[in-house]
Amino acid sequence: MKGLSCNSGLLSQFPVEQAIDVLAEHDYQAIDISLEKAPPFLPPPPPHMSSQAGAEERSRVRKHAERAGVAIAALNAHTNLIHAVPEVRQANLKFVEGALELASDLGARYVVFGGGRKEFYGRESQFWEWLVAALWHLIAHASRLGVILAVEAGSSPGSLLHSLSRMQYLLSHDGLENLGVLFDSGHYFVRGDSVTGAYRALSQRVVHVHAKDAKGNLEDYEFPPLGQGDVDFDGLLGAMAAATYDGYISIEYEAFAWGYESDPHKVLSESKSFLDRTFALKT
Repeated sequence: MKGLSCNSGLLSQFPVEQAIDVLAEHDYQAIDISLEKAPPFLPPPPPHMSSQAGAEERSRVRKHAERAGVAIAALNAHTNLIHAVPEVRQANLKFVEGALELASDLGARYVVFGGGRKEFYGRESQFWEWLVAALWHLIAHASRLGVILAVEAGSSPGSLLHSLSRMQYLLSHDGLENLGVLFDSGHYFVRGDSVTGAYRALSQRVVHVHAKDAKGNLEDYEFPPLGQGDVDFDGLLGAMAAATYDGYISIEYEAFAWGYESDPHKVLSESKSFLDRTFALKT
């Protein structure tokens, strides 16, 4: 494993350069920079950068991260690629295109996105056709830029891509061989999959990992702080070690949406301690 990263949404009270410094202070090796304007929880943290950021900002952020010794591991660019309104769907596609270009300029290896949500009536087959067509286009663009597109399953109602079986169905499509997987433990748990089993099944495609605890089920769930939910992190980390996973593990902390601790310094410290302790038990 390369080390620990953190989704910058936890650090939304700081400008992106200061967020990088905070992570360096807590001995994190990387950052996942959020570009997302409307995450599915409250309070919504504002994005740290725009996919349309100017050249000066791109250069400044990259150099700051390099000086701080913090890698820019990924950009989070979730949007709805299966929106039923064509103009919205096209705008969302352009957003991810811009994220890929920004990732290339920042030296980030991955752009993370989701499968989209079914917000209107429609046939399931049509939603899949829209998603696969968008991915053919985006993967080609990513390849030209030297960036990897990584898809994440989501657990919220209406998510098209929400479970191991659906992820495997997507990955079975021709032309998606270069599509990576962002593995988020919390989402698979909420949808009733074995987290360890899901990781093992997808391990050959996993390029980035979100460490997120969970408890409950689709109709009544939460993502509490690490160690306070029911995800089997012993099993997951053991499966990652067995598969010789060599990427980052990123803290994606959304527990404040359920009233848990919101102080980023405390969250960073406690999350790192939990993972360090769990890793130590596996070695």
